[in-house]
Amino acid sequence: MAYAVCSTNANLNQRRVFSLSGENPAAAALIGNMDMHTDIGTQSYRGLKLSFQRRAASGVSLNANYTVSRCFGDATTPGGGFPQIANGYTNPADPAFDRGHCLQDRTHIGSFTAGAQTPRFDSAALRALASDWRVSGILTALSGSWLNIITGRDNALTGIQMQRVDQVSDDVYGQKTVTSYLNPAAFAQPAPGALGSYVRNSIKGPGFWTVDMALSRHVSVGGTRSMEFRVETFNLFNTFNLGNPVTNFNSGSFGRITSMTGAPRIMQFGIKYGF
Repeated sequence: MAYAVCSTNANLNQRRVFSLSGENPAAAALIGNMDMHTDIGTQSYRGLKLSFQRRAASGVSLNANYTVSRCFGDATTPGGGFPQIANGYTNPADPAFDRGHCLQDRTHIGSFTAGAQTPRFDSAALRALASDWRVSGILTALSGSWLNIITGRDNALTGIQMQRVDQVSDDVYGQKTVTSYLNPAAFAQPAPGALGSYVRNSIKGPGFWTVDMALSRHVSVGGTRSMEFRVETFNLFNTFNLGNPVTNFNSGSFGRITSMTGAPRIMQFGIKYGF
């Protein structure tokens, strides 16, 4: 079914949605997907960012950032992305039906960086063993992204994709494990011809955290020549961060997590020669 949106010159905020299929069926039969690009969607972002910094003193430096925020608004497609491509709003006559959290919205985002460097000791033995070592680490943590629970079917009989389910219970989470993150009993397929009651992007997926660390040493080899030995470890604790669960209610894997976010522990070694 093809839809279009018209705006009056008198008031650009007033829009009329009409069905080409209803007004001119012969012309509509010749049209496949019709894409329209317009500035109808809006999103609002509010956030608070806090920062802390301690410059290097006695070889130790600290830096921390924390943001708490909320992004909410329309989506050009029910999937949440811009632009609108062969999808359309779930209810073209009411774009506000698809309002919800933005895909990029993260309620909490935090990072903490610490670095320390050993001093140059007076003792020749200590200087050879313990001087000029530097260790640094970064802790990154953020809350989960928002999930859009879709039917996987054309229950509304409109041909529009990404239709949402009915939410029949507030007990939406399962055990929050790999095999049971969402509770299937909390959702149901809408009746034929009906749109689902689930509010787009109103359930939060798993959070994420990881620690990266680097250890290095700078060694002078005479004159202006020097060497640096470095070991870097990403995801130091080999944290398994859960990916988002399957959100297609028509899938046999609905509510299960089939992927991970980020990478497993990775180590790399390097030597740099300066002259």
